[in-house]
Formats: sequence, structure tokens, C-alpha cells
Amino acid sequence: MKKDLANLKYTSREIKKKSKRIYRQILAESENFDCGNFKAIGTDDLANLFELYDRHFFNRFFHRNYRKKISFRLSRRMTRAAGRIAYMKHDGAYTISLSTALISQTFHDVEREVTVNGIVCHDRLEATMRVLEHEIIHLLEWVLFGETSCSKPRFRSLSRNIFGHTDVTHQLVTQAERAHKKFNLRVGDEAVFEHDGKTYRGVISRITKRATVMVRDSDGHFRDFHGNMYSKYYVPLQHLSRSKGGYESN
Repeated sequence: MKKDLANLKYTSREIKKKSKRIYRQILAESENFDCGNFKAIGTDDLANLFELYDRHFFNRFFHRNYRKKISFRLSRRMTRAAGRIAYMKHDGAYTISLSTALISQTFHDVEREVTVNGIVCHDRLEATMRVLEHEIIHLLEWVLFGETSCSKPRFRSLSRNIFGHTDVTHQLVTQAERAHKKFNLRVGDEAVFEHDGKTYRGVISRITKRATVMVRDSDGHFRDFHGNMYSKYYVPLQHLSRSKGGYESN
């Protein structure tokens, strides 16, 4: 059976038919998915989606052989990787994680074409499915070959043959892109914000769920190459505005 999986290949028509069937079925069965641009997702939804893929693409191979060895989690802390798989060698268990941060902010307030694995996605459910497909190929490589890498030809061949992927990257909307498009903010910009009734000015050093802003502060714990001291603040994007002025120290 493992040898058969390594050589598994579907036509583009078969892939589209199976994918549409999964899309319709998960919408019908999930309590969270009221439409393609769902507002909420749970780990049960992810587990059920995986079971549908296992049934329609792999003839329930994972259910028969790894039923209690595969778990799922959702992460708001994953702001760059759309998905991830972890293998616990001591018990042979796998955990597939998906980024709710990236999925939830895509098809929200930034309008552009979204592709995942080279495939155009039209809503969050399609994007979620494409991300999960990528992680399923990682899982498949683990169980077949004991290692996995999406940068190598074998992974690309499996993902193309099974799911029709033409790429191994995602173009989901990142928080940095959203910050620029919606708030006109980028890493390196000087920004102003209010904290405890006081106005602060600093430089944006990182953008994830919030912006990390470094504010000049003689009592701060962070030093730059010129010996200047800074304090670090985590500020919601909507509470920041660009500034052309200098710094305000504590």
C-alpha cells in the first residue's frame, strides 16, 4: 500500500472533482462553516477536513494506520508559515497546525488575487484546503520515507501528482501587507501612539499580530549600535499613526 501511495497520481479532472466534493461536504457538515469565507474554525473542522481528504484521496490509509497518531491545532502565533507539521519521534505521533492569523485576515480588508501552492483561491475555505493539502504531503513523506522537505523534487512531484499543486508557497495576506495597505505602516517607519495617557514616538521594528515599536528611553533595556537606549512596546496597528517627528523619551 505504501508503494502505491508513493506512485499515486490523479488527473486534473479527478482532482477538481474530489476537491469540490470535499468543499461541499465540509460546508454541509461543519457548524462553523456557514460559507466559504467562514468567520470561525475549530480543530474539529480541521480534523473532519483531513478525514475527507483521507477518504477521497487516500482510500482511508491514514485512518487505518495512523488513526490515533495524528492531531490538529490552530495557531494565531504563526504569522509567516501558513501550516506546519511536527513529528514526535518518541511516540510516532504527528501534529498538523494551521495559522488562523493568516487565514482569517485573508479575504478580509485587502483585495487582491490569492494563490496557495500555485492555485488561485476564491475564499478562506479554499485557502485552508490548499494549506492542509501541503501539510498532508509532508505527512505522506514522513510515513513513506521518514523525512520531508518541500524544497526537494520528491515533495513537488507528490504534491503535483496528488493535488495538482504547481508551487509550494502561499500568498496569503500577511499582517505586514495588511499594515501597509490599510494603515500605511511599514517596518522602519516612525510612528506615534498613546499609552497610559502619554504620547510616544518610536520606530516600528516588527509587524506580526501587533507592531513592535522601539521608543527612545534612557532607562530602557535595549541598546542600538550607537549606544542609544530603547524600550519596547507592542501596539495594535489601529492605534498607530505615522510620524515625521523625532522621538519622545520617557
